[in-house]
Formats: sequence, C-alpha cells, structure tokens
Amino acid sequence: MSDLLQSMKRASQRLVTSVADTGAKTMLKTDMVFLERDIKARKQAFGIEVYDILRSNNSTGTSVTGAATISASDIQKAYELCQDDIRQLENKVNSKKREMDNIDQSSGVGVGAAGGVGGVGTSVDLNSVGMDDEPEAPGIPSTP
Repeated sequence: MSDLLQSMKRASQRLVTSVADTGAKTMLKTDMVFLERDIKARKQAFGIEVYDILRSNNSTGTSVTGAATISASDIQKAYELCQDDIRQLENKVNSKKREMDNIDQSSGVGVGAAGGVGGVGTSVDLNSVGMDDEPEAPGIPSTP
C-alpha cells in the first residue's frame, strides 16, 4: 500500500512539474511573439523616419549635393538608433530562447512511469532576468 501511495505521489509531482514547465514555456513563447512584433514595428517606423527625412530635405530648397549630405547624415543617425533598438529587442528574444532551453534541459526529455514528461524535482526560476533585460512591457523602444 505504501508503494502505491509513493508511486502516486511521484506521478502527481511529475504532472505538476510538467504543467508548470509547459505554462512557463507558453508564457515565454508569447513574450517572443510580442518582441518579434515590436522588431517589425520598429523597422516600419524606421522606414517612415527615412521617408520624412528625405521629404523634408527635398522641400528645404538646398542644393542637391547639400541635401544629399544632410540626408545621408540624418539617415545614418536614424539607422544607428533603429539598429540599437532592434539589437536590444533581439537580445530579449534570445534570452527568452535560452530560458526555454533551460526549461527543456531541467525537465528532461524522457517519459516517466505515469506517462508524464519531466522528472521529479525540476524547477524553473520564473523571476530570472536575461542580460540587460528591463521589466517586460513589450513595445517599441522610445526614440528621441
């Protein structure tokens, strides 16, 4: 009787761990989707910035070579800001991927006696923050 109780206890622990790991991975996947959306939105905002730069330089009435020099400089600045913003967002995506890999490694790949995935004693630190991560509020980084 004691063996049956211990077996049921281990099986329930594996189930709880599996459910917790699956929930954590789902949350990370959702965050990654939002971050990918933010990357796309930032790239689109960059396109609008470049268009506005080129349009404003055409309407100022400066010489063609002067406008081209101003445009190239302004476009380069806008590109560098955009690139930095995208790098930050990509770092967050990569951090989420590493967290998912850690969950996979901590839960194991084998199937337990009760048919659950994972092992006894696996845990995930949901409060861990990746490198240079700020508190998550997916959105386009502010640009000056």
